[in-house]
Amino acid sequence: MSRSCASPILHISYWDFFKQYYTPLLKEVDLVLKAIESSISIKETAKALALKPEVVEDIMAKENIEAIDREGFLRIMMHGSSSLCRLMQRECMCGSPDLYSPAHIAYIYGLQGRHVAAVCRANGYTEVPSQALPELLSKIYVFIMR
Repeated sequence: MSRSCASPILHISYWDFFKQYYTPLLKEVDLVLKAIESSISIKETAKALALKPEVVEDIMAKENIEAIDREGFLRIMMHGSSSLCRLMQRECMCGSPDLYSPAHIAYIYGLQGRHVAAVCRANGYTEVPSQALPELLSKIYVFIMR
């Protein structure tokens, strides 16, 4: 009797990966930002930004952030090293445009530019409206570890 093992690698659309991994984190960030009245703890900030508390403390020291209010939270995010922070940093650097070039999409989401360009061409896009990103990202496949 042979035993079958599930592969530790999944081949899924980037949009499915984004929904599974980033959407819950982004919802947490949104809730935290909406709930900040004066300041929040290092522990709450670390959890929301998928960082270790020590990393948050280091960023606060380097950036002279005395309390974590909305501005402090966003400054920590802009200096954080988690994949969520890096994604948000890249999005901010591109200015959250209404139309995304294939190069911007590849840069923001950390995808291979040639794959993004090929999917854009196949779907008739030279620039992608922000509303069409889910559809486009659902046609780009990535490998992830379970």
